[in-house]
Amino acid sequence: MVNGRDISEALAAALSVIPDVRVYAYGPDSFLPPGIAVQQPTMNWEAGNRTFSAIQWTYPLLVAVARNSEREAQASLYRLVEAISDVLAEDHDLGGVVQTARLTTASPATVTSNGSDYPGYSITIEVIA
Repeated sequence: MVNGRDISEALAAALSVIPDVRVYAYGPDSFLPPGIAVQQPTMNWEAGNRTFSAIQWTYPLLVAVARNSEREAQASLYRLVEAISDVLAEDHDLGGVVQTARLTTASPATVTSNGSDYPGYSITIEVIA
């Protein structure tokens, strides 16, 4: 059975194909944009035949870009969210590690690191494994 660490690392590996973006499999001690950080998941068990047969994992991704200007930051965020969606559409099983993974929501967020605020999104990825 796959575990949370395996999924976090598979998500990071899949997203690492996006150019010019740092991808962290775990919440980093120091976040430097542009970047994507896989956060701790929520887990829900689906029962099948009175046994636990699959887990629904809900992973938040924290995505942030530098703020040179609001306009440039928003354009960069839109491109980055679209790239994440495209990667998951193409590699929905994360290299065979999970049954399926899909982006479900993206909400605006502010990412604070090293005393600086960066524009970002909190993205929800639903994974069945």
